Order: sequence, then structure tokens, then C-alpha cells
Amino acid sequence: MKRKKLELFCLLVFVSSGCGGSVNNDSSITREDRAEIIRLSLERALVDQEIPDYALIQDPANIVLSTANIDADLVPVLPGINLILLTREEVQDKADREGDFLYLEFTDITVESDTRVMVSLDNTWAAPKDSEKAYLSGGGFAIEFAKTAGSWIGVMVQEWIS
Repeated sequence: MKRKKLELFCLLVFVSSGCGGSVNNDSSITREDRAEIIRLSLERALVDQEIPDYALIQDPANIVLSTANIDADLVPVLPGINLILLTREEVQDKADREGDFLYLEFTDITVESDTRVMVSLDNTWAAPKDSEKAYLSGGGFAIEFAKTAGSWIGVMVQEWIS
């Protein structure tokens, strides 16, 4: 009975965290702006190590980033970090082959105007299909970006752990 409750709880957390993802492809910002927002978000997560449970990432020099909800061409090069770009299906295949690991995914990018964008980035577990483990770690953050005097400035407005 406890296991069923735990599985239900984990499912609710997964669903409420935006697992389906959403991206507002509003064209009111340029590709350059989108690239800059992605870069700034990833730098905060990985270079500044602000993503929740960063310390649990097995190999911080090689980070799996899901391409769900983003254009892979806009992903930057980060100093000292090899970003491994995979589709959701490829993330699952890797977990099935190699076992559990944390990966990053942009779960929400909402363009509210040409000077305001909300971003959610998750650090979540990929597990083999036959895994019976339930993880209560990982998490993510939400950043509100505002463009002021030609530069994007981000303020973390929410942070969560699983």
C-alpha cells in the first residue's frame, strides 16, 4: 500500500512539474534573443551551479540536455561543459542502456512580450523502463527574464526540488 501511495505521489509531482512542457513560439523575440535566454539559463544552472541537486549530477563535464521544447541550434557552447543534446526518446534509450542519470530539460518557455520571457528548467532523473526506483531528488527553477537597455536580465522567481 505504501508503494502505491509513493508511486501516486511521484506521478503527481511529475505531472505538476510540467512534464509535457510548453513553449510559446511567439515571434515577438528574435532567434538571437531566444539563444541568449537559453544561454543565460544554462549558465545559471551549470556554470553557477544553481540548478537544484547539481551536486548529484554524475559527470558535470558531460551534461545531457533534452532538445524537447527548444531549437538545438540555439544551444550555446559553455566553458568546460560538453552538452549532450538528445531527444526525449534518446534520453530514454540512454537510460535503458546505461542506467539512471540526471538530465536537464526546458519545460516551459513563455514569451510574454518582446521584453519579458518566463523560463522553467528541470534537472530530472531518466531511469530505465524496467526500473523500480522512485527518486525524490532533482528539481528545477523558473527565471523571469526582462530586456532592459538591450540586455536580458534574469531573476529566479521559483525553485523546487522533487
